Amino acid sequence: MSVLSLPLRITGARVLGATGFEARALTISDGMISEGPAPEVALPGYDILPGIVDIHARPGGTPSLAALDRQLAAQGITTAWVAQGWGWQGGACAPDAAAGFLDRHASHRLRSRTDLRVLLHCDTHMMDAETRLLELLHRYGVSAVLFVDSLSDAAVPVAPELRATAGALRLRGDEVHRFLCNLAHAFDVMNIRSGSYGDRDGQSRERLAMMGAKICVAPVASGAASVARAWSDPVALPAAGVTSPGLRPDMPDPRDLISAGMCDALVSDGTPEMLMQAALHLDRSGALPIAGAWSLISSRPAQVLGLRDRGRLAPGQRADLVLLHRASGAVAATMSAGRWIYRNPEFAPPLHAPQPARREIGARALAETAGER
Repeated sequence: MSVLSLPLRITGARVLGATGFEARALTISDGMISEGPAPEVALPGYDILPGIVDIHARPGGTPSLAALDRQLAAQGITTAWVAQGWGWQGGACAPDAAAGFLDRHASHRLRSRTDLRVLLHCDTHMMDAETRLLELLHRYGVSAVLFVDSLSDAAVPVAPELRATAGALRLRGDEVHRFLCNLAHAFDVMNIRSGSYGDRDGQSRERLAMMGAKICVAPVASGAASVARAWSDPVALPAAGVTSPGLRPDMPDPRDLISAGMCDALVSDGTPEMLMQAALHLDRSGALPIAGAWSLISSRPAQVLGLRDRGRLAPGQRADLVLLHRASGAVAATMSAGRWIYRNPEFAPPLHAPQPARREIGARALAETAGER
């Protein structure tokens, strides 16, 4: 359970600013970064950084949204979009399964620690489910959709019924353009941001960019990232590739794209622990200074999906932050909208400023009243 942070002024810690760490105090009040006096707590030996924003989280082996929520908070993630499939293959990505997930998510959000949202992976050949898709997006307030062309995959479905479905959908390829155009118009009206996942070439990326699907996530080909950059569209890359470049041999090396200025954000894509590790690795290796590296997992992904109120530790921003234990590099605590949502039992210090005891306040008031008499 999260704990509301009373007005608090943190001193003694280093605070990450626009150009690097700064020795300054940080005041938190009413869930926001603010200015002015407040009860103080000193945290020497700690660093304060903006809360991590993950625009493409995957549940992976996590059994429930509550467990995923706890896992994200423990990794310093304060805002996340969880990817849910919407495809023709059935199983977990079938429309009925997606509708069930959206319903469970709506219920979980009432008690969520992090700001947990949904991003739908929509197969480009789901023409027959267009009406239901739009109805669910509207009902549940889904704010982001990524298109996936699974029929371009080299792998052929093993199940005979899926092979038949795939073959029938390929014959209807001329319907895809109209379907995507219809969605593009609806998304403009509904203020839904869209993009693509796993672009295999520049041509497919350009086709979707022309229809308003601007975000390029985990492109398989560097040419797709180049086309996205030519269109001034944001590119988001899996964080795991920064520290383990051979982990996804089918994808371009994120370090090359980052050094070429072709990366706007890093995403967890199923490995939430890699986001912080990737940013710190970029700083320690000299590829990017800490302010630029951390922006790839905070302010810049927030901007990609239209959130301007987080990602920086400045007055007027949401009080989303990560407290790092400097000596160990461990996440000591995570705060979301002014609430401590995670505390590391090994490294978290006392996180509340001492308050005068109520009994002492009452006794002082009585004494002052007696004096006035």
